[in-house]
Amino acid sequence: MNPSETQAIKDIEQVVGMPLLKIQILSTFSFGVIEHDGRVLGLGIPDRNLTTLPDSIGNLSSLRDLGLFGNLLESLPPSFGNLKSLQFLNLVRNRLTILPPSFGKLQSLQLLFLNNNNLLSLPPSFGEISSLRRLNLRNNRLETLPASFSKLTSLEYLWIENNELDDAAQQILLRLKKAGVVLDI
Repeated sequence: MNPSETQAIKDIEQVVGMPLLKIQILSTFSFGVIEHDGRVLGLGIPDRNLTTLPDSIGNLSSLRDLGLFGNLLESLPPSFGNLKSLQFLNLVRNRLTILPPSFGKLQSLQLLFLNNNNLLSLPPSFGEISSLRRLNLRNNRLETLPASFSKLTSLEYLWIENNELDDAAQQILLRLKKAGVVLDI
């Protein structure tokens, strides 16, 4: 690992309160880190009562899979958008109310699970996640969607029920449905 990734892992272990195990496969309940050729490719920290992540997590530039299921996160660090290689992100059952403005920089993200949080809104840059194919926003507190949401042209499946979406958001969903997105509202 390069020095900045090594520091990020140390910072994460300090927040978690224990060393990260070396694992081979990441699933919802996997705890540990996947390394290959000196790069961190996967990280799983489920059900650890995490309330915060260190800003250095943004140094994990090769990270492809991140599982943070069932924690107590209310926000993500500003550097989160630096995870440019991230393809899979599981943030189910946290307490997120907001995502950082940099979230739209996650250009490689294909699968995003944000269900069962307290999200009130999505950042204006959200629609810049051009490779997003599956998105779960069920059981949040969303009332609106950013205008950029219409730009999610790779989206295939969207789960968004149990939100209080306004008329403008409903119109965005209608346009996505007409474009072939499978909606579960």
